[in-house]
Amino acid sequence: MKKILRTLLLSLTLLTVVIVAGCNGNVVATVNGEKITSQELDKQAEEAKASYEKQGMDFSGENASLLETLRKSILEQMINNKLMLQEAKKIGSLTAEQVQEEMGTFKQQFSSEDEYKNFMDQVKMSEEDIAYILNMQDELVKDLPPVTDDEVRKYYEENKDQMGQPEQLTVRHVLFFVDEGDKGYPVKHTDTEAKQLAQDVIDQLQQGKDFSQLASEKSEDSGTKAEGGLYAFSKGEAVPEFEAAAFALKDGEYTKSPVKTDYGYHVIIREKLTPAQTPSFEEVKSKLAEEMNEEAKQTKFSQFMQEAKNKADITNKLADQAEDKTKQ
Repeated sequence: MKKILRTLLLSLTLLTVVIVAGCNGNVVATVNGEKITSQELDKQAEEAKASYEKQGMDFSGENASLLETLRKSILEQMINNKLMLQEAKKIGSLTAEQVQEEMGTFKQQFSSEDEYKNFMDQVKMSEEDIAYILNMQDELVKDLPPVTDDEVRKYYEENKDQMGQPEQLTVRHVLFFVDEGDKGYPVKHTDTEAKQLAQDVIDQLQQGKDFSQLASEKSEDSGTKAEGGLYAFSKGEAVPEFEAAAFALKDGEYTKSPVKTDYGYHVIIREKLTPAQTPSFEEVKSKLAEEMNEEAKQTKFSQFMQEAKNKADITNKLADQAEDKTKQ
């Protein structure tokens, strides 16, 4: 149940960066009479901007026109959060002990204290506010009936093709990069050099050398080299030339000429093809039921909030200004 709030608030939380014009206390929005000032908006916007600048984002040039759009999105988030809290407080007051109890349960879904703090920084709400919203969620869905076995089975039958492991081909490969200084690969070879290195590996295989050992010694693919070039993939996951060459082989067979891709030249040996596997209904029944119950709760909560928003008296000056501009 507590997953709903985390999902919903993060969906409302904006991955935004904003430069804000003006820093006075003018009202930029109201929610059922409660004001949101430009100072409150400025504070959140500046914090977001500073955070993303640290990650290397640039807001000049072509990105300048995006900033005002993102500012409007931050204000929309603030409006939604204020409305949510208003509705939550209509349920009733919480004692300090009840707030701690709600938050104690809520914190358990986070893997660490740092992850929890990061979440709190994103949603810009106090623990008390979140506790009120959690309590509202519990009240809204407490009488929601759990999904039946028939509903779970129906969902399984309609979606089981998406639940399993697709057909997977396991190969080993040796790669020599083609990079004449323009691609940034860790090793530089001309096309001719890389192709010859790959051909040398094929020649050694024909002399009886072990493929896994050659891959460990010679391959320039750091991601598979330590495992003797071992690589498993499904259709669509590898570059087309590699995939076509690998699937054309028989088990135990290797390519008799180097295979060219955007990376360079490969030598590939096919190990085995694992057929697609679909879990049985009994294997996934409990997990599906849990997911469907959570989805039903989230849907009910989202519908409730949408209805509350439809009835609310909301003014949003930034949205109004944008609408006026479109009419000009």
